[in-house]
Amino acid sequence: MKKLAVYLVIVFFIVILFYIFCTTVMVQGSIAVIMGFGKPVKVITKPGIYIKFPYPFHSVEKMDARLIMLQPRPSEFLTADKKNLILENAICYRIQDPVLFMKTVRDKKGLEVRLTDLLSSHTGLLLGVKELSEIVNVNQEKIKFKEMNEEITALMQKDGKNLGVQVKQVFIKRIMLPYENTVAVYDRMRAERDRIAKKYIAEGEEKALQIRAEADKKSRTIIAEAKKQEAIIKGKADAEAMKTYGNAYQKNLRFYRFLRSLEAYSKMFSGKTIFILDEKSPILKILFSGKEE
Repeated sequence: MKKLAVYLVIVFFIVILFYIFCTTVMVQGSIAVIMGFGKPVKVITKPGIYIKFPYPFHSVEKMDARLIMLQPRPSEFLTADKKNLILENAICYRIQDPVLFMKTVRDKKGLEVRLTDLLSSHTGLLLGVKELSEIVNVNQEKIKFKEMNEEITALMQKDGKNLGVQVKQVFIKRIMLPYENTVAVYDRMRAERDRIAKKYIAEGEEKALQIRAEADKKSRTIIAEAKKQEAIIKGKADAEAMKTYGNAYQKNLRFYRFLRSLEAYSKMFSGKTIFILDEKSPILKILFSGKEE
């Protein structure tokens, strides 16, 4: 029994050592290359347990086969109309040919440096032939942003094949302006808003003047028409009154003259007016006698 136990322990340790040194475990979403003295021997793409020779005969280089997003630091570029822009890009890629990947860039860090350089180069060349209005514009038809993304993606896919990776998509996440340009843009926006505001104010004042002038014209017309009607009505009334007075006075002419004389006296003798009259004056005769001669 003791020998059997010893044999079992020995077998167990052999199995453990075999598992550690002569096998490699692949999980879902990973890819590996079995290297023999520095040269690729086998590529493993499916999950499972695979047998290999122990080190130094074989070594395993494992890589992430999932879709990876690379987000380089924002870079500044110059457009065709000499406008500075800061672009923040992103690259979605996965390792497709691990052997070529190891030969060209060796590891993930080297790949990201290479992809960042290529992306910066392609973006700079494309922006160099496009104006700012083709990237930032209120008119959607003039924006060539989508076309530029497609061009950069096509160029990066072509370069990615030479590096052993599959570039799925390249897109521009954000477009920014340098601080100096931002201040200038804000100043231009304020100036434009001020210009529009002044234009609206001037148009409003012009409209107000037109409305006031039209109102004054209408008021003068209405007043003139009213005065005209007033004059007509007053004239008719005066004529009617004169006619009435004439008819009344024709019935007693002497009484009419007497009343008119009294009206004249009331106007003449109002206040502190002093009159010196001859005793034969008709006025004195009427005052003292109460009748006309």
